[in-house]
Formats: sequence, structure tokens, C-alpha cells
Amino acid sequence: MPTLMLEYRTEAERLALEQAIAYVTHLHQLAQDAPDGTVLAACEKLALADGRALLRSTLACALESRIAAAEQKGGPPATVPRRTPDAPRATTRAPS
Repeated sequence: MPTLMLEYRTEAERLALEQAIAYVTHLHQLAQDAPDGTVLAACEKLALADGRALLRSTLACALESRIAAAEQKGGPPATVPRRTPDAPRATTRAPS
């Protein structure tokens, strides 16, 4: 059996690659095992259920890694306009 070597940068990437390989393996096995006349329907059913789940999980991982990178990096410092010494102060009212 041939072997495949993959390079990944994060554990999330590794997990997504393993899930994709498992999905394709399952799909191919199902195509071989399904009775004649039911192969297309069986493969479509798997593709719709497990394919969507795979897409959801990889999308979630991609978004989570983007959020984590943004949080780790931190945003640019916010600029606050200086208060002019002679400017009137804004009044705030207490809630009634």
C-alpha cells in the first residue's frame, strides 16, 4: 500500500487532514460495498451528511485559528482625541 507524507503547521490542520482522509476512505469503501443500483444514492447520502460535517468542522477550525491569531497579536492601539482645555464638558444625566 502506498504511503502519504503530509506537512501541517498546526494540530487543527493535522486533524482536518485526518478527517478528510477518513471521509474519502469511507466514501470509497461505501461505493465498493453498496449493492448494485444503490451506489449513487448511498454515496450521495454520505456526501450530504458527512461532507457537510467535514466542511463545518474545517470552517470552524479555520475561523477559530484566525480569531486566536488576532487575539494573540492584539489590535492596533486605539486613538483617543485630546480634550481641549477650554472645551465645555459634556453633561451626562443619571438614569431616572
